[in-house]
Amino acid sequence: MEDCKPIPILIGCTASGKTNALIELSSKYPLEVISSDSRAVFRFMNIGTAKPTPEELKILPHHLIDIITPDEVFSAGDFAENAERLISEIIERGRFPIISGGTALYIFALLGMIDPMPSRSDELRDSFYVLHRAHPGILYSMLELLDPVRADEISENDIIRQIRALEIQILSGEPSSELRSGWKVPDTPGFRIVEIAIPAEVHRMRIHARSLQMIEDGLIDEVVDLRSRGYGAESILGRTIGYKEVIDFLDSGRHDHTALAESVSANTWKLVRRQKNMFSRIRTSYKWNGECIDALDALLFSKEMRNIL
Repeated sequence: MEDCKPIPILIGCTASGKTNALIELSSKYPLEVISSDSRAVFRFMNIGTAKPTPEELKILPHHLIDIITPDEVFSAGDFAENAERLISEIIERGRFPIISGGTALYIFALLGMIDPMPSRSDELRDSFYVLHRAHPGILYSMLELLDPVRADEISENDIIRQIRALEIQILSGEPSSELRSGWKVPDTPGFRIVEIAIPAEVHRMRIHARSLQMIEDGLIDEVVDLRSRGYGAESILGRTIGYKEVIDFLDSGRHDHTALAESVSANTWKLVRRQKNMFSRIRTSYKWNGECIDALDALLFSKEMRNIL
């Protein structure tokens, strides 16, 4: 199954149609998706992250979703390490791996575009959480002292990123701001990269419709459940579009679901613009306009790979 290489990567902004396209292709190939979505890794966050449904997962298996809780961290380095392992395991099973998602930083790490960072230390992180609970604000003060550049980039309420920056400082002996030396332009012979690039007006309509559907499907109740589990604005929810707007909605006592959906839609479009800027740094092999699935098939999979079947 070495003929599976180059490994296909399908990148695309939020609501560009990645999951639907891959489900169509799964009728032709024994695919397994390695998700490169930084929010799909979190358990209990289903509606607001537009995870594949249980029915879709039966058709098309996904890896690296629902693997940590909303108060844990899964870094770009963690993704790259797990993706490399999963690629080998999927090929050994006689199936085709494909990487798909909207988190450019994860793809950067896999392609070697960013400097390697120290691995996580659960023991160190537990100690930081204990310190934070005993002395709120102390972690940010420590970061201001040790790495003022990184501290300036992080909110005083963003405990997760403060802990990661301090962890890097202690494990490497260098400030994380200095280790982030800039983007490298990779050669990608081991990967075949396709970006979904649909027209802006179509994309905005999809985002608007999806935002309304999320509210209708129970996003507010999902946030209420997450808060009952102890996850609030200080967790990843406070940095995730859809969830942070619902938290503000609940705290304000408002009742206008249409206005809430409009807020989610507007902020999602802003995210898409940032995602496009990030994807522009990747040397994309091909672009697909979202229309002909046969065209995507030809772009994603090499002739050798298609000839396996």
